Amino acid sequence: MTTAIGATELSACLHQYGLQANGPARLLPGGHVGQSAVVPTAQGLLVVKRCNRRFDPARVQLAAHAHQHAARAGLAPPLRLTRDGRWTAQVDDATYTVAEYVDHAKQAGPAAFAAALAALHNHLESFSPQSPCADFLQLPDPPGADLERVRRQADDAASREAIDWRITILAEFGLDAQSLAAVPRSWVHGDARPDNLLIARSPDRRLFIDFDQVSRFPRPYEIVRAFMACISPGLSADLLVSTFRDYLNAYQAVAPIHATDRAIMIDLYLTVQAAETRTFTTPEGEIRGMPAFARARHQQLTWFIEHSGLLRGVAEEAQP
Repeated sequence: MTTAIGATELSACLHQYGLQANGPARLLPGGHVGQSAVVPTAQGLLVVKRCNRRFDPARVQLAAHAHQHAARAGLAPPLRLTRDGRWTAQVDDATYTVAEYVDHAKQAGPAAFAAALAALHNHLESFSPQSPCADFLQLPDPPGADLERVRRQADDAASREAIDWRITILAEFGLDAQSLAAVPRSWVHGDARPDNLLIARSPDRRLFIDFDQVSRFPRPYEIVRAFMACISPGLSADLLVSTFRDYLNAYQAVAPIHATDRAIMIDLYLTVQAAETRTFTTPEGEIRGMPAFARARHQQLTWFIEHSGLLRGVAEEAQP
């Protein structure tokens, strides 16, 4: 369990940036892969983010470079440099970044989010990291191999049943290893969802944050994953179809989606989601049971399969 950011470590981090707090910090909600606090300083409100300790310095550095690359185009809030010219600061065994603070004014709807994501994807075409780092997102090869391994180690019936169900999904709906290998990779945000898009009150700008999972990965997957993060699984079939159509059209207006990508995007999303094993394992790779998080993922995947034919039809429509 990650402890809350304390005043002492905030002070140590800010010192490396030549800053100091002039008031109490406020913790921000979230914190799946890190924790953030808004800190008042003489230079204005800043966000200090502590990255999860399972993220090595190379990955945090990559995230910082991607964030700053987006910031140069006005697609992310600017990062601060430390006194020695680095984007990240090290305090004990944790890595920190400091960024300008932009408060939420509202949450973007699916179409507005799609347009912002397309602009980011366009800009990431020119991203060239300063040092190599392993991708956070990985395509399974073959798709069901890790699931088979996890199933052999699982000792509770609920997990084994859920894993068997996912293996069946891969057999019935998933792309095979050869098809996966043929899908081009591009730079993606990795965790594109409404919580990671800030809308500045003045001027009206859309800014992405939390680039911790930035990766080289097939872009059609992130397009669908982001859509799923924008909607409620309770949508009626008619509303789901119209919302997905508006979402894809908004993305297309900024960054055209190739017909090949539209044809595979639903099956690609199903393949990656079904083959993902972190639902059943801890960050250390240990097998766990079926907690609330795993059940929620299971239910979302079930809902997606029920509507996959409708979504596939919209994805394959000829665009105007």
